[in-house]
Parts: sequence; structure tokens; C-alpha cells
Amino acid sequence: MAAAQLSDLQGFIDIVATYRVGSGAVAGALGAALITGEIAGAVGLWGGPPRRQAGTVALAVAVGWSVLGAQAFARGIAVDNCGCFGVHAGQQLRWWVLIEDLEFIALAWWVRGRGAAPAAVAASGGEGPDRVTVS
Repeated sequence: MAAAQLSDLQGFIDIVATYRVGSGAVAGALGAALITGEIAGAVGLWGGPPRRQAGTVALAVAVGWSVLGAQAFARGIAVDNCGCFGVHAGQQLRWWVLIEDLEFIALAWWVRGRGAAPAAVAASGGEGPDRVTVS
């Protein structure tokens, strides 16, 4: 998602501004935070920092998107493009987008709870949630 958002950064910031959470500077900072979090979470889940940390970042991003959408929906703000894929493949903010956000929260929570990747645990010789030592 971050790649699509970065492909037209100003367009993405304009979309974030439609959620009406503050000035243009706030929309810019929020847009940058969302993209940075998406990239950090993706890199971590693909083998960067420990999976728990990456899952925590992904969870924060999912909660951020959910709060952003829920507040706009509750305030009756018409958002023509939710911004998930930047200016590309836009969809209106509807109730089912909030359900999709809940799914992302659940998935990020699950990944966060899984801890270190099995290969990382095996390489360290330690025990983790995916490795059990039987005596």
C-alpha cells in the first residue's frame, strides 16, 4: 500500500486531509506516519527486525487507519477515496471499509503475538512460540 501512496505523495496527503483531522500540516504528518509505519511493518514482517516489533508497528498502523475512518464515518464526512492505495484504486469510505480495518487489526494482533519467526528462533538456539523442546 505504501508504494501506491508514495507514487503520488501530494495526492495521498490530499486524501488524508479529506478526513478533516487538522490543518494541512497535520494531514502531511499523518500521511508520512502512515506510510512510514506501513513500510517499517512490511520490512519487519519480511525478515527485518523481530516479528513482534514489526507486528506492533503493523498493529499501530491498522489502529490508526481504523480511528481515522471511524471518526470520519461517525462525523458524517464524505470520503470519496479512503486512501488505502493512495490515489489509485480508490474506494469510498463505507461501513465495510471499517470491517476491513478490523480484519487488519486482528491480523496484526495475531502476527504480533506470534513473536519471533521460526527460523530466527532456530538460528538462535532458543525456544520461542514456534519451537518446543521436549526432554
